[in-house]
Amino acid sequence: MSPEELERALKDLPSIGRLISTRADADKQVWRFELAAKPYYLKFYPRQLAATRAGGGRALREFTGLQAMQRAGVPSPRAVAHLSGFSIGDVKGDAVIVEGVEPSTPLGAHLNELHLHGERAPDHRALTRQVIEIVGKLGDAKLGHGELRLDRFLLSEGRLSLSSGEGVRGGGMTTRDVMSLGASAERFATRTDIIRAWREFSGAPIPKKNPLPRRAWRDLVRRATQENDDFGVLCAGQWSGWFFKRIDAPRRSAPASTLTVSHDDWQREWPKLLSGIGSDQLTILKREAGGDVLAGEVTLGGRTVSVVVKRPRHNKWHRYIKELYTGLRARQAWTKAWWLVARDIPTAWPLLVMQRRGALGVPVEAMIVAERVQGDLLATMDLDALSPPARQTLFHRLGRTLRILERRDLLLYDSKSPNWVVVHDEKVGPTPVIVDVDGVRRLAPPLWPIERLLRSLREHPQYTPEDSKWVCIGYAPKARLLQEGVNDAADNDDVGDADPAAEER
Repeated sequence: MSPEELERALKDLPSIGRLISTRADADKQVWRFELAAKPYYLKFYPRQLAATRAGGGRALREFTGLQAMQRAGVPSPRAVAHLSGFSIGDVKGDAVIVEGVEPSTPLGAHLNELHLHGERAPDHRALTRQVIEIVGKLGDAKLGHGELRLDRFLLSEGRLSLSSGEGVRGGGMTTRDVMSLGASAERFATRTDIIRAWREFSGAPIPKKNPLPRRAWRDLVRRATQENDDFGVLCAGQWSGWFFKRIDAPRRSAPASTLTVSHDDWQREWPKLLSGIGSDQLTILKREAGGDVLAGEVTLGGRTVSVVVKRPRHNKWHRYIKELYTGLRARQAWTKAWWLVARDIPTAWPLLVMQRRGALGVPVEAMIVAERVQGDLLATMDLDALSPPARQTLFHRLGRTLRILERRDLLLYDSKSPNWVVVHDEKVGPTPVIVDVDGVRRLAPPLWPIERLLRSLREHPQYTPEDSKWVCIGYAPKARLLQEGVNDAADNDDVGDADPAAEER
């Protein structure tokens, strides 16, 4: 590729190239174009009026970072050129051109696609080893990388390369760099992977907690009440609120997470839903003094979605006072649901929250719309219909979910069995999903949630002490105190002796 050919191609980039990545709230565009039958990518950083130097600095850091990785032998795309003062249309900025690695896909997107299909990467160990080797080469070359995340790694024909040079700096790898990668890989890495990687990078004991995910959790919850690429603001008459648009990493337990929802979808569907609620045309799942739980259908992103509408009511005087400073219960449920989503805890996928304001502008009524989880209510499901391994898996996952919640700074205060729906997944087995998030708290007595769950399970006619044992094993595998608690529960159980078949299991 000669400089003249490159210059001619860049002058006509919008017509010969294709914009493949841009975000409304981002300050970078990625264009793909071909020259002499070879693919190239142009990363364009528009210059902002208040931060002209920042734009040029980012492009230059990307270029020099890729060059530094090439010199260190780190697998990465080759940087071709750095363009200062480059323009696309009327927008002026700076750009970096790199050689394309094709076919390729970001490692995070590849692993999440497998997750959606209930599968694990067949070359999981090889991929883990390559990530460790790449990070090790950065450290050996006395380079650090402040943006180590799975989506920075490109997977092409079984080989990984590090696609981003913007975060490269001198001084070697830091603990924060490694923890950033660990936070990104948490959903897919095993405990063994994390321990092996930590021993490769550091001789110090592995920390009990990684503090970095908290920033991502807070960011997602903050964005859930703003207009951006992932969430939107909806106004319809006296009602206003926020709705879910899309997410980069959909969850297998929530089919609605794969949707791409537009503003027009809810402008069309919300009046219909509100009319159905007012005329009692929706299916009543629960109606009591504390509020209604209704079921219906909406069309979002060209797909019909079964939804649940929760409409809380004030049945206690103290709720009026509490909600003056905490917000209405449906508004709180929206935030708590995204707390769970951010921490990768299976829950009914939140789609919309709407509030109606009174004469003084104060919210007086609110509703939340979530995907209806297709499964059986734990409190009433036929446990005996499960195979012994599936039954053990279910109760182990119940305890494990409570443990993960506590490790991620939350507790399910109201963990009774009616607040769980069990999704029967043919590939990954029964998955317990939290469908009532009112009981999610930041702080609570540490053992109370599991005691609450065990007490409610003993009310199930098919309960056995073996079920509680597996809940406790999932919650705290090494806690003898909890195991002794299970034995006491079995001695005091009103159901009677355990089924001999359970003893065999």
